[in-house]
Amino acid sequence: MVCLALICSFSKMRGHLNLTEVKKADDVPDCTLKVVAQTLRTSSSLKVSEDGKKVGRSTKLLEPEELIEQLDSRTIAASPLELNVQREALEAFFGQYAKVNSVRLPRHVVQRKYFCGTALIEFSAVEDAQTVLEQSLVFAGAEQELKPKKDFDVIREKEVEEFERNRSIKTSNGSNAEEKHPKGLLVAFKLKSASAGDSAEQNGPDEKKTAEMKMTKKVDDKHGSPIDKVVEKENKSSISIYKDDMNVVLREDLKDVFKKFGTVKYVDFRIREDKGYIRFEQPEAAQKAHAASVSAKGGLVVKNFIANVEPVTGVAESEYWSLLRGNQGKHRVGNHFHWRGGKNNRGGKRGRDGENGSPRGRPNEAKRARAA
Repeated sequence: MVCLALICSFSKMRGHLNLTEVKKADDVPDCTLKVVAQTLRTSSSLKVSEDGKKVGRSTKLLEPEELIEQLDSRTIAASPLELNVQREALEAFFGQYAKVNSVRLPRHVVQRKYFCGTALIEFSAVEDAQTVLEQSLVFAGAEQELKPKKDFDVIREKEVEEFERNRSIKTSNGSNAEEKHPKGLLVAFKLKSASAGDSAEQNGPDEKKTAEMKMTKKVDDKHGSPIDKVVEKENKSSISIYKDDMNVVLREDLKDVFKKFGTVKYVDFRIREDKGYIRFEQPEAAQKAHAASVSAKGGLVVKNFIANVEPVTGVAESEYWSLLRGNQGKHRVGNHFHWRGGKNNRGGKRGRDGENGSPRGRPNEAKRARAA
């Protein structure tokens, strides 16, 4: 049995109970403890002491091996996800399909400070996990790759082994400094109309489709939905509305083109923009994509557009990862990133936005939210 007041003083419980002034267990009001104890007495898996001040399990805890086996069997891995994704957003999303027990965001193998891009979703039953695995789901505009947690563990183990092997090699060479960010995984692309040499601002939807998109946003705004929710709804509807529209490029269209060069971890792109970034799993894939673009004498064909591909290296590469990881914190700054211009996007004369017409990166979500 453990102290109920102590549990009520935990941050998540304080949020549920609206205990904004509580700092420690002794600060929890007696009236709150009585209400919580009364609620917990209805549980089939917990028991409460007679005085209502302690709580414990009503059944014996399984052996660790059995417990882990059960936990893994009802847990799935979902990717790709933005580095600043929130647990609450994932819990609400997957909660539409089955009861979610918990959401975990594993850290990157090398950069332990940051989320690795794959979330672990634990459901209340094995059957629920299997049902969700059979779904075709889209979160925040990206089609999710769903796999059992055991498959994720196998991949994770290989990543750890590779990291340890590379670290030992660096140490033997007299250097144990770790890389500040992944190298060579990024390529930038710019879309041009296949029938024109100028940068293509993708043709907008017809009047009916525009009305549908505006109506979705009006309904969401009326109910006070945050800007991220509006964007997510627009992305979900966009896939079905514009899938066969050759004049509108979607993330899935780009993924289909670039996946032949290697595993695509994330497509950093929004509908109706003319530029973006592809994050590969291996540097070789990024090299192949650039080589194919060069050999095609113009770029890669994506619907009615040509994608000119350039590797992102040097300072631009560092800035990209820094800005991306900067979103990991509580205060979002958006995924605002400028094309630098110059060779390999390293930067050059008037390489940033200015009179020379350098295209902008993705809009700043924070500014967009304030404007809304």
